[in-house]
Amino acid sequence: MPPYRHARPVVCLGVSLFCLILAPLSARQLGSRPTSDWITMMERPERVAGLKVDEIIGRLNLKPGEVVADIGAGPGIFSLAMARVVGPKGKVYAEDVDQAFVDHINGKLKDNHITNVQPILGIFTDPKLPARDVDVAFFHDVLHHIEDRTGFLKALAPYVKRDGRIAIIEYDALTGPHKAQPALQVTRAQLDAWMADIGFKPVQQIDGLFTDPRWGVIYGRK
Repeated sequence: MPPYRHARPVVCLGVSLFCLILAPLSARQLGSRPTSDWITMMERPERVAGLKVDEIIGRLNLKPGEVVADIGAGPGIFSLAMARVVGPKGKVYAEDVDQAFVDHINGKLKDNHITNVQPILGIFTDPKLPARDVDVAFFHDVLHHIEDRTGFLKALAPYVKRDGRIAIIEYDALTGPHKAQPALQVTRAQLDAWMADIGFKPVQQIDGLFTDPRWGVIYGRK
């Protein structure tokens, strides 16, 4: 769900349906749209209702006290919902690489008196989480917008506990909104191979929830 911004204005991560302009591939990431436009679009009630936030979080089997990293948190829709599940003894790292999203989440936390979410400003190649204590790292509609996907996953892995998991939800490469944009496609076979390279294997599918062409997999260490 949340867009993952690696650089303004050349990056928009998440919300694939609307990411229609490709920037040149270089050290920069993929896509383009002002952050304020993303926030307005992403927080529309009808869009949030279609994300199936509670249903997806239910499949993650989060427990009170756990630490979750919401990678590419955007405006924090999943982050704030996860915070309710892990409770006051748990923590959510709401990571994004766009300072405007980080500031927006901080404002929400203050307005709603939420104390167990920590906004994190990451960088292109590393989420820059503050500790290696993550029980679940979560990507929703984000990974395909990261240019160096294998490098980013490799950088993420050390932050995840030995028995931790990485959950990734993506759009189908052939039938999703980027079916005509190969640079913004991720297949299940590709993802399985990338995850195997960093020592992770599929342990659970996230399916049966979506009416649009999304699919999801949860990975654990081999």
